[in-house]
Amino acid sequence: MAESAHRDYVAIAIDYAKAAVADKARKKHGRWIRAAAQRFLDDLKRSKRKSTPFFFDEWHANDACDFIEKLPHVEGKWETPTIILHPSHIFFVVQLFGFRRRDAVFVEGWGDADKFYPRRFTSALFAVARKNAKSTLASAILLYCLCCEPEDGAQVISAATTFDQASIIFRVSKRMVEKTPDLAEAFGLQTWAKSISRVETGSSYKALHAKASTQDGLNPSHVGLDEIHAHKTPDLLNVLQSAAGARANPLWLFTTTEGYTNAGPWAEIRAFVFSLLRGLLGNQADHFLALYYALDNEDKSARIKQDDEFDESKWIKANPLLDVNPHLKAAIRKEAVEAKQMPSKLAEFRIKRLNRPASTANGWIDLTKWAKCGGSVDLEWLEGYPCWGGLDLASTIDIAAFRLVWLVEGVWYTHGWRWVPADAVAQRTERATVPYAGWVEAGHLIQTEGDVTDYSVIERDVLAAVERFQVEAIAYDNWNAADLVNRLVAAQVPMVQFVQGTKSYHPAMQALERAYVSGKLAHGGDPVLAWCASNLVARRDVNLSMAPDRKRSADKIDDMAALLMAIGLATAVDEGEDLSDFFNDAVIG
Repeated sequence: MAESAHRDYVAIAIDYAKAAVADKARKKHGRWIRAAAQRFLDDLKRSKRKSTPFFFDEWHANDACDFIEKLPHVEGKWETPTIILHPSHIFFVVQLFGFRRRDAVFVEGWGDADKFYPRRFTSALFAVARKNAKSTLASAILLYCLCCEPEDGAQVISAATTFDQASIIFRVSKRMVEKTPDLAEAFGLQTWAKSISRVETGSSYKALHAKASTQDGLNPSHVGLDEIHAHKTPDLLNVLQSAAGARANPLWLFTTTEGYTNAGPWAEIRAFVFSLLRGLLGNQADHFLALYYALDNEDKSARIKQDDEFDESKWIKANPLLDVNPHLKAAIRKEAVEAKQMPSKLAEFRIKRLNRPASTANGWIDLTKWAKCGGSVDLEWLEGYPCWGGLDLASTIDIAAFRLVWLVEGVWYTHGWRWVPADAVAQRTERATVPYAGWVEAGHLIQTEGDVTDYSVIERDVLAAVERFQVEAIAYDNWNAADLVNRLVAAQVPMVQFVQGTKSYHPAMQALERAYVSGKLAHGGDPVLAWCASNLVARRDVNLSMAPDRKRSADKIDDMAALLMAIGLATAVDEGEDLSDFFNDAVIG
């Protein structure tokens, strides 16, 4: 206890960040932690400029860590009675509580001038392999928020899809209070069967699950969403966010280990985090803190090779506590032996022990093999070859996509255009999930004005592509497309209706699968296409023929639909199919 008060947590966090950045060979620190470390060091420099909307306060950073290290262990046997934070945890807590916004709020009795400077970060992700104390860390953070952040009527909530899952973090916090009478007395805490209350401020801390989230009276101030990957829909998160009132210092704390892709919010959050850590979002995401511990996947554009999942020296990238917990390494080693011999164990090993994402059990794309097809797409060179197009206008309020494909010497090359209305960009940005704003800034998405896609802009861009490239024909989904298709046909663009069923899609999906699995696809590392690919779920008919399943897919798949239609058209032509028969009632302009 006495020793923890003298620890310089800020110095520990800075040393941790410097070590991660210096680890250029990524022996102990994966790419995303190195990126997070560089962001921290850069932000410390930014924070010294008065023009920056936040500053760094060492007292707040040290106070949060000191508070946590006064809390007791409540599970297992430990050498010390109280928590000793690992440097990876200090790295997270120091950032979360050290960076403060410059715009103060009035809080009577706070400091010398009744001024309280809220946290810079209102959203924070701590993603790590299992058994790395993320639930204990979340429990301590939420308890600190209840006790030490000046929020009258605070509603601290541990939320999850089931009550048992939601109760994990809450129960740890409750036991911490029960085992520390001095803590309860100092902050006026009372523990109950399903809540912790703080009478002085009228605040409460409780667990909440999906079915109970619709009840009245919700006005959350601090929310911990445990195992966010397991949320199969965004409903719980949406309800809690819509219920959040005008809180001056809110916190959305996401803790998770990877899981199978589903239609929940995790795919969006992960994609957003990766774009943030890549630097695609600039300073647009100053509100979001993200630490993602995982083995590295191959990224040729970043000159990163795929980590061998059975190389024990790599495991620390997903398991930062390996250097202090020998029992953890023994457990991972045992599961690795089983994963090598039993395919049924391999996916769980990758997800839970290496924190690597996996496609859903019903998913269609192997994301690891897909990422290996990020070869360059030289459009000037491709001008000399014939190509085929796919136009997907399934959504007027989100992404619309147009994609061309070339088949040159057995390799499929593809390039696409995607349009999205300004309102959709604003909504996705507000939800802080899919990085539409960053993609617009990077030129991956074309933003149109208003709340629906401007089809005149699509028409202009399609005609420009037809003028530039040797477009043989364009396949289209008839949904929402009639007027635009008529105008394109009038402009002498050859259009072929692509019926949305297994008969049309199955050959295309087979061709694409063969191409990307064998490495004979080049998509240029397109992040929007990769996102749509990760969302795609296939449905099968009685003959086991495939087609994309929009209803069960994790999120938007429009760009993949456009790619498949283009490949389907090209494949049919290459095989000498009668197009009008192949696509039933095809309309060729």
